Amino acid sequence: MNAQELIKKSALIEKTLQEQGLQEKARPFVSENSVIKTEELEKTLKEMQAEDRDLKVGIIGRVKAGKSSLLNALIFEGVEVLPKAATPMTASLTILKYAQNLSAEVEFYSPKDIAELKNEHERYVREFNRIVEEEIKKQKEKQSLSNRAKERIRNVGNKAFGRNKNPEAAPKERVLSDEEIVKRAERIAKDKLKGDEKLVSSHDQCEKMKKSGLLNTENLDPRIQANNLQELNQKLLQFVGADGKYMPYTKAVRISLNNPNLKDLEVIDTPGVNDPIASREERTKALLKDCDVVFIISPSNQFLTESDMSLFDRVSNKEGLQEIYFVASQADSAVGSMSEVEKSHQHLPTAFENAQKALSSQLNSIMGALIENYPNQREIFEKVIKNGVILASGVCFSMYKDFKNQASWERSKKTEEYHNALRNLRDAYPDAFNSDDKSKESLLFLSNMGAIEERLEKAAQKKEKIMSQKLQDYAQSQANNLHKLIAQLLQDLEDEKKRIKNADISAIKEQIKAYEKTLW
Repeated sequence: MNAQELIKKSALIEKTLQEQGLQEKARPFVSENSVIKTEELEKTLKEMQAEDRDLKVGIIGRVKAGKSSLLNALIFEGVEVLPKAATPMTASLTILKYAQNLSAEVEFYSPKDIAELKNEHERYVREFNRIVEEEIKKQKEKQSLSNRAKERIRNVGNKAFGRNKNPEAAPKERVLSDEEIVKRAERIAKDKLKGDEKLVSSHDQCEKMKKSGLLNTENLDPRIQANNLQELNQKLLQFVGADGKYMPYTKAVRISLNNPNLKDLEVIDTPGVNDPIASREERTKALLKDCDVVFIISPSNQFLTESDMSLFDRVSNKEGLQEIYFVASQADSAVGSMSEVEKSHQHLPTAFENAQKALSSQLNSIMGALIENYPNQREIFEKVIKNGVILASGVCFSMYKDFKNQASWERSKKTEEYHNALRNLRDAYPDAFNSDDKSKESLLFLSNMGAIEERLEKAAQKKEKIMSQKLQDYAQSQANNLHKLIAQLLQDLEDEKKRIKNADISAIKEQIKAYEKTLW
């Protein structure tokens, strides 16, 4: 299916859902199958076909997976421009591009974006209130029926055993107060709405905007000038820091800098998945469709969790990506485990090789199982096995670059982790860290930045081929997603039809009478 046919099919489905009043019913299937609006689909396909566009490389993974540390090492020469995920700044989406001079530009949510957020916020409030009302009614009816049943039991007991029987002896069920009923209903409503990620994320973002005070960002200068990376870091805080004045309105930050690793590339540093802030996670998922190549960052001590594999399914199956690399971050932790130290006899290169082999074996085992279960996707799974695992450490590279200041690491909260990491490595591998020169050499070895740079360089060389393939695969995956959406919706409608057809009308009437009695 070519791009124009896909757009027509998407528009027809969108129109049919609207005309038949099926938008609400289809919403969970739309989310599950990564189906996007026709307008957005058309825009995405147009961008993919643009001449002379840069190859888009996504850095994705869980929160606190080590994405920012790796990018600081890879792009910013170890300078902490993007703080670690433990700090709030990684809430922002960051797009990195090559340029002669250092600069940054902030993209704010547009009036149209804000209007959509408000509409979704209102829908969330309506749904929330509806569920709360239903749950309050259910709980009160339940308590009313329970009280009547207990009263009947008491009456029967009194008649059977006489008035001398203690009426308090009957088991009691605690009666909730009105306030407790409301709180319980609100908890249930929140849990029920969690499934609609877009709805929850829009509500979350709108609430943040309200708290900051609705500002007019149209008059703000989005350009940021800085003489160096440290100055840029400070200036960005008001846009993407936790307490930043304009943080709730900041959609993305584009940073341009003179770094050869960025030539012909656009690197997208996404907020993390499994993020407690739903709007950030939803933004990450929305951006995956724009990437031509992705590096999935997974901590070596928690490698390939369910969250990582869900992300892999999203990019490979639903977004049609073929160029996928797995990076096991925090290599210093991998070689620092007691078992690796003992097994390698305190020989650092051996420990690194052992850790990499173990992680590769884990990846190969998972991909092998996927090939058996989904043989139609064999090509991508085999490609991932061929690409292997890159074991790396952004922190080790930052330590290598800042080694001349190691004496002051312990005194600064910002570099305290460097001090602790170096101490642990020295204890585990004394021969590899018995002098400053050897320590620097070992830190650079553990960082393994060269392996990631090599993959980026190869991707840039194959740019045209990768982008052409991405367009074909993306169009096909979106066609498949639309097909699955319709199949699931038809099945759901068929199931509902059967439920109505098979319903016992007399039984329903009896239920209505029983409920009416409880109201009097």
